[in-house]
Amino acid sequence: MERKDIPDESVLRIAVCDDDKTDRERVSSLVREYLNEKKMRADVKVFDHPDSLIEECEKLRPHIYILDIVMPMVTGIQAARELRWNQPDAQIIFATSESSFALESFDVNPINYILKPIEKEKLFSTLDLAVSRVDLSNEKSICVKVKGGMQTLRLDEILYIEYRNHVVSYHMSDGGIVSTPTLRIGFAEYLEGNHSGKDFVRCHESIAVNIAAIDKLTKTDITLRGGEQIPVTKSRYAEVMDSYMDFRF
Repeated sequence: MERKDIPDESVLRIAVCDDDKTDRERVSSLVREYLNEKKMRADVKVFDHPDSLIEECEKLRPHIYILDIVMPMVTGIQAARELRWNQPDAQIIFATSESSFALESFDVNPINYILKPIEKEKLFSTLDLAVSRVDLSNEKSICVKVKGGMQTLRLDEILYIEYRNHVVSYHMSDGGIVSTPTLRIGFAEYLEGNHSGKDFVRCHESIAVNIAAIDKLTKTDITLRGGEQIPVTKSRYAEVMDSYMDFRF
């Protein structure tokens, strides 16, 4: 039940992944029936392979995942581990014909493990729980002054902020860059006035990284979602590490 005219940050996002066409169509059909009954708006994306799920959902960032476990190459549990790393708050539901994976599946903290054939009542009650744990008001956005006016940016789409020649540039997950007009203040003062919370941490004199965008951290580099690398200075490594560990755990 998709509404393209509703901003992404106000819409529930659900991903379904199953390599079996019959099961995939049944689950996605039940999800849409649930949304209709509840009169809820949501974007529902359906995948037939975990590789495409992982690749696309890095940007899509669904709130709820419904995953088969036995799939080619990458199991649903392996996919969930990778998704969980970048989305610690995502709600994960396993739907599978194999009961033997139940214990292993709890490694990624799913909210339920449903055996096929999927029963409508079981899925609906599980979706009730999943939806109750999603807080769309937590989808943060910021308003940035740009040439000619203001622009709203979704926080989870910002990878890092860079300061150069008195201009602050927001580097986005889609490859875009949003820049401010020339500033009369320094980078530290700009961050203090606009990003005083825990979402960003300075990793370099001219760069502040979005903690949620970090995929890997070493003493010299940060690898971001999507593979881009930015530097981390020796003097700032400890602060970045502390912020990163606080976010993850």
